[in-house]
Amino acid sequence: MSLKEDLAALRTRLEGNRSPDVVKTMHRAVAELRESGAPARTLKPGQRAPASLLPNANEEMVDSDRLLAQGPLVVTFYRGRW
Repeated sequence: MSLKEDLAALRTRLEGNRSPDVVKTMHRAVAELRESGAPARTLKPGQRAPASLLPNANEEMVDSDRLLAQGPLVVTFYRGRW
């Protein structure tokens, strides 16, 4: 199965467990993000992210510069609740 097919199957499975109103809200939110121009402002491969101070999963503030001093850093963002 191709990546495109895998993603379509995942979307079908995830949307199938939600009400039509929730799915509509999800689609609208994605469309608004695309229309906002946000995708054009994302970092490209190889670009460095700016220094940041962000909360972790325990709501403790984490300084990216401090973590980078210890070695490579991977940051994952979760969209949050729908």
